Amino acid sequence: MKSIRIANLTLAIAAFLTVSTLASAQLVLDDFSTGPYQKTLKTGHDTNTQTGKMAGGSRATDYVSCPDAGCAGGGAGDNPFDQPNSFQIKPKTKTTPSALIFNSGYKTYPVLYLSYGYGSPMTIDLSSSYDRIRLNFDGENQVINFNLLVFSSSGYSQTGCNIVAPGYMTPFTIDFPFVDFTSGADFSAVNYMVLEFDVGGGPNMQADFAVTSFEAIPIGAPPADITCPGLGK
Repeated sequence: MKSIRIANLTLAIAAFLTVSTLASAQLVLDDFSTGPYQKTLKTGHDTNTQTGKMAGGSRATDYVSCPDAGCAGGGAGDNPFDQPNSFQIKPKTKTTPSALIFNSGYKTYPVLYLSYGYGSPMTIDLSSSYDRIRLNFDGENQVINFNLLVFSSSGYSQTGCNIVAPGYMTPFTIDFPFVDFTSGADFSAVNYMVLEFDVGGGPNMQADFAVTSFEAIPIGAPPADITCPGLGK
């Protein structure tokens, strides 16, 4: 009986060490702890580049609030009450983690793009040790249409889906497996990445959410709360 207990304890310790090792091997691409920035718009277009500890050393934000020339059809009919919408990249406080915070206004249609590697190509090897990208949310109140693009010298690959949180304004995680990306990019030499947040996935075109980080997850690590099935699935 004693030998069985010792064997079980050994297995438990081994499992714990394995999980700890996997957790420590996660590659944080951006946790929004550096490069603070914020913008509020009613209509128009804002671009900005922040520098810091994110992948590639810089993060470019491209923010559009319809109606604007950059919107489909010019965004005619969007934001009829002339309401503001905003996003903020905010370092942690005593009570909240660092985060990208997005606030949509009533009947507005904002779209936010985050781009990495355009200041200096990242050239990150994601295929040797990792098999997915994970977004960590602090919460979400509405369906978000999300797309993720990865570029290398050989081309680009894309995945995306409508993100439906498992709970209202509660933390959750979502994985984007490399196998569900379209073909084109070489994941062993990723130069650029683009994240697109679009509130159009929700029936009311209104969304508030906060993302605390996104990272590459090691092969064999436990899955997230949700797994995105990829485009058209």
